[in-house]
Amino acid sequence: MFTFSTPNSRVASLFVAGCVAAIAWLAMLSPAANAAPRKDAVVVAIDKAVASGAITTTDARALRLDWQASARAQRTAKSGSRRAAVAAVRGSTTRLAARGLLTADRVRPALLSVRATTWTMLHGSYPAHEQEVTIPGDVAVFTYYAGRGVQFQPFETLKEGMRALNQKTPDIDTARMIADRLLELSRVRGGARTWEYFFPWNGGPERPWTSAISQALATEFFWRVGQLVDEADRPTYASVAEQATRSFLRNTSAGGVGTPQGTGRYYVMYTFAPTQRILNGHLQALLNVNRYAIASGSAAASRVVSLGRAAVLPLLPKFDTGGWSNYQPGQEAELGYHEFQSEQLVKLGEELPDATLAEYGDRFESYMVTPPLVTFGATRWLPIFPAADGLRDSTDVPFTIDKRAKATLIVSDSTGAEVRRVVASVATGRRTIRWDGTTATGARAVAGNYSARLVATDILGNRSSTDLPTTISVVADTTAPALRLVTMRERNGIATVSVDASDMASAWITVQLRIDGKVVARGKGPRSGRTILLVKRVLSDVKRGELLLTDTSGNVLTYPLAG
Repeated sequence: MFTFSTPNSRVASLFVAGCVAAIAWLAMLSPAANAAPRKDAVVVAIDKAVASGAITTTDARALRLDWQASARAQRTAKSGSRRAAVAAVRGSTTRLAARGLLTADRVRPALLSVRATTWTMLHGSYPAHEQEVTIPGDVAVFTYYAGRGVQFQPFETLKEGMRALNQKTPDIDTARMIADRLLELSRVRGGARTWEYFFPWNGGPERPWTSAISQALATEFFWRVGQLVDEADRPTYASVAEQATRSFLRNTSAGGVGTPQGTGRYYVMYTFAPTQRILNGHLQALLNVNRYAIASGSAAASRVVSLGRAAVLPLLPKFDTGGWSNYQPGQEAELGYHEFQSEQLVKLGEELPDATLAEYGDRFESYMVTPPLVTFGATRWLPIFPAADGLRDSTDVPFTIDKRAKATLIVSDSTGAEVRRVVASVATGRRTIRWDGTTATGARAVAGNYSARLVATDILGNRSSTDLPTTISVVADTTAPALRLVTMRERNGIATVSVDASDMASAWITVQLRIDGKVVARGKGPRSGRTILLVKRVLSDVKRGELLLTDTSGNVLTYPLAG
């Protein structure tokens, strides 16, 4: 036991008291010891949604249970890939909440994707990438995305609703269940109702987004549901259709799906990419909203159609390659999209009506039965040298084609016998196809003039054949290198031989110094220029020596050296 002498006892007491106070103060500052643990951002978002009245306490309890179940699934799912899928959807939801984007009206649809992922990864078969998924007790449709989990799909859910309505005898009960479920999962901003996606798509940012095609289908779907239910319920669904229409009159920055384009408005496929001009998405928006406008007499819907028509008409030449259509300017459409866009334009031409849209629809349809058009410029083909040395041992045939196709260059000799076929898949525009100067067996083609034709076959099997306007020459190099200057210098028993030579038909020249029949030095030099050889001996007393210059075709120049 330690004691203090009397004169220092007061100092000791103050010292002990100070230490105790310092320890207590540090304890107060320590978050690990005293601060309450930070609350889960998603749970905070759920609590805020209850406080705002956006969801009930019963809803909130169910959502919290879903969130807890997903946490367990992330730990206990039976495979690493299943656990990773749950972790992905939990991570994206947490990040949205942490950034304040999981607002009260987004909690329900965002947590629905979490629930769908949890159920699928615990109880369902493992889905393929972009496979549609449903879960028991819910009419919503989901899609599995590798690395993103199972995500709510408004557009696919609306399509299921339209299928119910389009049956010979409309399935009103199913359509109404889907409509009511979609109402729960929607968001209203500035009088416009939207359905959002909660995962990044195609490199887009991680924030909620929507699409014009979803919004447009919603206008027609909710209006049609309203016409089939009891009269008392009709105004509810009709008002939803009108609210969905208003999203086209709001810019993407304000929660809408439209963006100014010339004197009109373009309706975008992805609101996170407002400058992208995808043709089929815009046309489908016009079709659905126009049908709603005609059926309902909605002035807002008529305005949406008018503005969308004004936006797309001046842009149509950008979607026409002259032989096919573009998905977006500069990107040729796949066959399915080309057929879809052709059909959309024809329908719009009839339903609006609009002669220009109809004309483009007919033109796009005609492209599916016309062969590719291939043209060659005024090109003079450079001759091919058979030696495979990288110098003019192949030739590029440039051409222009008006649609995507398989291009086959067929090379024939002077007798008409086929020598080689070269096949390449090419897109619209200026392209080249290369013949490397070899035959079908891989041997170098013999000297002579070769004719060629280009056969182009599009993705529907339409075929054209176009002869090259001139022949392709294969020229045998029979000329040895030319020697311009040889200099020799000796110093300290080492001889330096400088050889200046040229051979414009070869990529390089091989130079050898031979003395008394034996090669004593060798070098590889440029096709035009100097090659330096070093020899550890005196050359002035050499009785019999020579330089051998060999090109890549095997032609040899022998130059004697005198002593």
